[in-house]
Amino acid sequence: MEKEEKAQWVDPLYVIFEKYLYDFQNDDLDAFIATIVQEYLTYLQEHNVLIPEKKKEFLLKDLTEEVYDMFVKKIHGCLNLRDFQNSGRVSRLEKLLARDRFEKLKMAA
Repeated sequence: MEKEEKAQWVDPLYVIFEKYLYDFQNDDLDAFIATIVQEYLTYLQEHNVLIPEKKKEFLLKDLTEEVYDMFVKKIHGCLNLRDFQNSGRVSRLEKLLARDRFEKLKMAA
């Protein structure tokens, strides 16, 4: 993959994560993570990605840890999701761009 192609490719898990990071209306971190993981699994199904039943539990655990790690890195310095959303670090443009990337991801299905 050339350098130009790499710059245009965005991880669908991150696109989904970012959309919910800016729009999630619940303070429950477990619900936040579970919502993202479920949305990503739906995305995979829509793109005909088959997950062997024997590997599904491992994948769920791995995705949960990955989303948690992204969460911790993204809200660094904030105590929770609500604190991050109200911190002033999130601009309207970031929210709009995240929603746009999410809609494009959904349309690609």
